[in-house]
Amino acid sequence: MQSFLSIQHLSKSFGAFTALDDISLNIEQGEFICFLGPSGCGKTTLLRLIAGLESSDQGEIWQSGVNCTKFPPEKRDFGIVFQTYALFPNLTVFDNIGFGLQNQGLSREKVQTTVAKWLETIGLSDAGDKFPCQLSGGQQQRVALARALALSPGLLLLDEPLSALDARVRVKLRETIRSLQKRLGITTIMVTHDQEEAMAMADRIVVMNHGHIEQVGTPREIYQNPASRFVAEFVGAMNFMEAEVNPQNQTMLANQPLALAPQPSRSGKVLLGIRPENLTFGEGITELPVQVETMEFQGTFVRASCNPLGWTSTSAIKVDVPVHQLANLSLHPGCESRLVIQEQHIHVFPAE
Repeated sequence: MQSFLSIQHLSKSFGAFTALDDISLNIEQGEFICFLGPSGCGKTTLLRLIAGLESSDQGEIWQSGVNCTKFPPEKRDFGIVFQTYALFPNLTVFDNIGFGLQNQGLSREKVQTTVAKWLETIGLSDAGDKFPCQLSGGQQQRVALARALALSPGLLLLDEPLSALDARVRVKLRETIRSLQKRLGITTIMVTHDQEEAMAMADRIVVMNHGHIEQVGTPREIYQNPASRFVAEFVGAMNFMEAEVNPQNQTMLANQPLALAPQPSRSGKVLLGIRPENLTFGEGITELPVQVETMEFQGTFVRASCNPLGWTSTSAIKVDVPVHQLANLSLHPGCESRLVIQEQHIHVFPAE
């Protein structure tokens, strides 16, 4: 079965800087995909190549079975929403949404009907006569979204559309975008550096770093089974502890053998990763001594930062303790305790 959007061996350089290096990716009809990664990883460049705003050095882009690699933006089937809204300041909200429709030669009646529908859809039915400067940032971004969708594109591209908004508005608007995308069934690609945004909105996340794709998967797959140390570190919090694989292929942490699968391809040092919520204080099969340094209240849990006693970690160990468990633990900064390691939650990475 042919994918709706197929990216094949795409590369792009700017002088000596390689922005994308042999990127291949298939996106299915109706999927919500997030390109996630730090600044400079290539996610925006990839979005711009899909839109035809940049040309690739090599590779191909196919949409709905058509090779559109060389098509200019106006010949491609997409709508786009930018971080900066990019609304026409001299046009009303109504005329901003209807701009593309008028350029397509639709009748005045059809334009009015379509724009009225979209104003109702985004909850701004009474704002058609206002100008962008009279709207809040969240309202302007909803208008930009309606303008992009009014032309019924096959593909919706979102270039960090929420990053300029405050936290509460950002959460509300991401719910609006996801709900609208599901209702319309439109294939959507969103660029973001915000892991929480990607986890909440995406069907699949494409984690990028230095022009490469590190991992593609559902939010759950990316979080629970990170393919590399970079993914583990970038998506969520992760503790890293140094361990060794002995000649018997046992993984040893602080001279204690762990019940992990043998590591035949690795010898010597390895790096173990475990998330803060998968560590507990108390008694268990594998216990490690620590000293609690700080405790930060985070609402539903307290994040304790601990220093290892007699064993090695790459940094302080973070432990997320549910608030309702605190009373039974007698934890406080400066106290000594023992961490319980549960092997089923450990990820093994090559040592650096």
